[in-house]
Amino acid sequence: MMLPTGPALRRLAKQGLHSTGYYRLRLSQVEFPGVAVLCYHGIRGDESGALPFHDLHVARSAFEGHCRVLRECCSPISAAQLLAALDGAPLPPRPVLVTFDDGYRSVLDHGLPILEEHGIPAVVFVYVAPIEHGEHFWFDSVCRRRGVEAVVAARGVPIAEWRAIAEGAADATHEADVHRPMTVEELRRLASSPLIEIGGHTMTHPTLALASVEEQRGEIETCRDALEALTGKRPAGFAYPYGLRPGDYSSETVTLIAEAGFQYAFSTRQQFARRDCNRFEIPRFVMLDGIDEAELAHRLAHSWHVPATP
Repeated sequence: MMLPTGPALRRLAKQGLHSTGYYRLRLSQVEFPGVAVLCYHGIRGDESGALPFHDLHVARSAFEGHCRVLRECCSPISAAQLLAALDGAPLPPRPVLVTFDDGYRSVLDHGLPILEEHGIPAVVFVYVAPIEHGEHFWFDSVCRRRGVEAVVAARGVPIAEWRAIAEGAADATHEADVHRPMTVEELRRLASSPLIEIGGHTMTHPTLALASVEEQRGEIETCRDALEALTGKRPAGFAYPYGLRPGDYSSETVTLIAEAGFQYAFSTRQQFARRDCNRFEIPRFVMLDGIDEAELAHRLAHSWHVPATP
């Protein structure tokens, strides 16, 4: 009989601690140094097969577990509450904000019912052009044809070359597709939920740092205007594609977001969002498949409190 070692053993230990109520007790005694903003992408059905960028699509059962931890051990808040806190308003001891990037159909199909069950608000940052045109996200199309490495390589080429790659891989969606963006009607249904705020994530999801100022302005402002036309609400928030400066966006990008009238923006720098953070570069913790209920509880209680290595 082979006994578990290494990561498998640590996972079993965390699951054991969670089952005994240790993390619930620990979290009742912890005050977060800021808001734990969680960055999801998609929620996959537990029966789903391999998906492009599979790790970015958390299993539905895991997301259910996450929401139990957030409701029972933390204090889910809205983006408006986070912004008020940045202006000095009080926060509960363990505030958490849920966000999603891109605009996958699975957020409506799997995510929203779970959020509604637990009464947890969320912000969904939408990459608009594929939703308007009925196409798959460019990175999913390229990944299906040429693999993950081709997507990574395409992200770093000059913007005109990237756009040719993205447009050349354009692939129409079908209503029955399990893994696709929302349709316009689905986006409107999601936006109609009182728990959901819709934010911007550019029109075509480029690496903004590689685009000119005018190209960036076009991506940002056209996305803003398109979402307002689609949902009837002007988006208050924005999330940078990819989300790390300076490789993915620049200080010029931050200025353009503010000039476009957005009230806040999220990066993917992984740390708590403290009161003194820049409201146009709010950090988030990226959530990946394999982070189960016990692992999230452990990170909230322990490992995310350890200062990141410079």
